[in-house]
Amino acid sequence: MKRFTPLALAALIGCAPHQDKPTSATSPHAGHGDDKKGGHEQHGQPQVAAKPSLTVRTEPAAPEAGKPVVLKLMIHDAGGAMLKDFDVVHEQKVHLIIVRDGLDTFAHIHPALDAAGNITASYTFPAGGTYRLFADHQPAGGEPATAIGQLMVAGDIPTAPKLMPDAPGKVKGDGVDSQVAVENAKAGGEATIRFDLTDPAGEPANDIQPYMGAMGHLVVISEDGKEYVHAHPAEGKPAAGNVVAFQAHFPRAGLYKGWGQFRRGGEVRVVPFVVKVE
Repeated sequence: MKRFTPLALAALIGCAPHQDKPTSATSPHAGHGDDKKGGHEQHGQPQVAAKPSLTVRTEPAAPEAGKPVVLKLMIHDAGGAMLKDFDVVHEQKVHLIIVRDGLDTFAHIHPALDAAGNITASYTFPAGGTYRLFADHQPAGGEPATAIGQLMVAGDIPTAPKLMPDAPGKVKGDGVDSQVAVENAKAGGEATIRFDLTDPAGEPANDIQPYMGAMGHLVVISEDGKEYVHAHPAEGKPAAGNVVAFQAHFPRAGLYKGWGQFRRGGEVRVVPFVVKVE
């Protein structure tokens, strides 16, 4: 295992989280949106929109694994102007997805925003390493988009397990399992990803509840972290018993890891899976 100390980390990243300019450009594969803007209707299709970027600052300046960190974020549009006004999409103005390189850590949190557009959230990183932050948002009156930033976290850096395809197939989740069916997982195409959810005893999980305005959320990220999709079930089509289906666009071939999120018993349950796209 590697371990960064705070001083070594600061030297390594050159205090990058404190720069005033955005740190990274967006992925074109955002899937958030409302009926008017087409987020659900496109079901994770690539968005051909101007590319925003994400500035990432932290408190403390050199974050360490296992210790609470305050994330201070700003989203800038393609012209460099800071975004201040956002539409509410799925009950929130910003959905922040956090993953570690290797895709062994996943979090979906909802930051607070002030009137000036400053975005803040508290998070405790479970391990050291490089993390990617995907901020799904929709500028007021604009199109859905995703701004991406990156952050180094000090501490032990465990080696992430090698990604091995397990979907289509039976996969175990957090408090809920699923038979995951994948149809048409082809580069450049739109795949159907269907979850047949069961409880740990193998009985159908027929008590799935709405979560953030949908019967489920699906995030899919490529092995190298460069391709990103956030999709939802079709509008007006609630889960049929314990079955929830999504459509997601895979821009290129390779391994992808996905996380299906479903609310059951008042708690959000996560079903991770890995799929190979031809």
